[in-house]
Amino acid sequence: CVCVLVCLCACLRVCVCVCVCLCVCVDVRTGAGAMDCSGQHATPDGPAASLRPLPGASAFGTSMPSDALATEAGAVGGGAIGGGVGGGDFAGLQALRGSADGLFAAIETRLREAARREQEADAVREQSRHEREDFERQCAEVRASMDIARELLQAERRELEDEKARMQAPDARRSDVLSLNLGGERVVQRRRSTLCAVEDSFLAARFSGRWEQELDLDEDGKYFINYPPELFLPLLDYLGAKETEGPARQLPLPLGPDGQRPQFQAMLRYFGMLPAVSILDVLQIPYEDVAGSDHGLAFEILPKNNSLMLVALETCAGRFVTNVATATVYICQGTLVRRLRQRDEWRQAAVCSLRPGLSSRIELSEPVRLQANCQHCVYIATNHANGIAYGGGARGGTDVCGENEDLCVYAARTSGSMVPFAGFEGFLYWHKFNGKLEYTLVDGI
Repeated sequence: CVCVLVCLCACLRVCVCVCVCLCVCVDVRTGAGAMDCSGQHATPDGPAASLRPLPGASAFGTSMPSDALATEAGAVGGGAIGGGVGGGDFAGLQALRGSADGLFAAIETRLREAARREQEADAVREQSRHEREDFERQCAEVRASMDIARELLQAERRELEDEKARMQAPDARRSDVLSLNLGGERVVQRRRSTLCAVEDSFLAARFSGRWEQELDLDEDGKYFINYPPELFLPLLDYLGAKETEGPARQLPLPLGPDGQRPQFQAMLRYFGMLPAVSILDVLQIPYEDVAGSDHGLAFEILPKNNSLMLVALETCAGRFVTNVATATVYICQGTLVRRLRQRDEWRQAAVCSLRPGLSSRIELSEPVRLQANCQHCVYIATNHANGIAYGGGARGGTDVCGENEDLCVYAARTSGSMVPFAGFEGFLYWHKFNGKLEYTLVDGI
């Protein structure tokens, strides 16, 4: 359409130019003939001479400039001839031609603008096409992922329905009496509800009826327990007492037989009745209320009848620390008074940050083995004068800060120097470690 409009405008412009030139030639020739009839400015050649074109004019009267043409026509026609072409007529023709040129220029401007907008529209259409293709591709990817998720959800739903069907099986009543083969040494009988007394445990899940097909059976069809009677019977007694007392009352777990406590704790962890680690809590003052603090703190710990793996510590920085204090933990074997003078015997176990008045857990880079019935030392050094907080005072290094059946923690000495293993000289002040220790029994890992 744009190209057709351009061609039409060009043709129209040529036609207007031709018409203007023809009008000029006719007016000039008419003026010349009138002068000849009046007897003025007659040429020697007679009427035929008046039909000759003006000097400088072509056959169409367009080779001579319009100003020269108007001057020449005025000179030939004269001012006294009423029918001649005067200067005013040529001025009107010039104005008409100027208006036509302005109109053509405006049309060309509009056409260029239309072409530019057409190009912009083409660019927008191309961009829209690319965006539509990208959107369709993304929709296809989303549909594919949704199909995969739908398949997974349907698979999980089928598994859930299968599990629900197993749970609703008529042979999985809580009043069922089950025969248990304990390590092939003894057969005992307990109700299903007794084995499920600790509801969130792995043992309760195994005997809930949902996994009947996956339980181990002996040749007589009895449930096989891969633990000897001396380990499993104390657990059965605990479960019977738990069932009798109800879930509202908290009963302590049994310690297990003497000499087999690590194995008993390992069994409890397997059945989901014991945390992954044991905790010795020697927190005497809440962290937000602690008052005493210093650069460093060193204390002794004593594993009792079983070797331990020390996993982490918990304590805090003093309240006067503005942000956090950087702490480095050192551990060694031996007595505290002797090892403080033997720096080479210590090994670095962790680097952490202690927050003022807030619980700060120090996880060791790797568990540290603590030999049973041997003294071990823990030294926490910081970069701040109030970097490590401590509890109340103690009379000496033999004062016990806290203990349980596995571990004992003794009183601590403070360091007044930012330099590690310095600042313990002079007056001896003993304080209590204020925090917690996390550990596991070595034989129970």
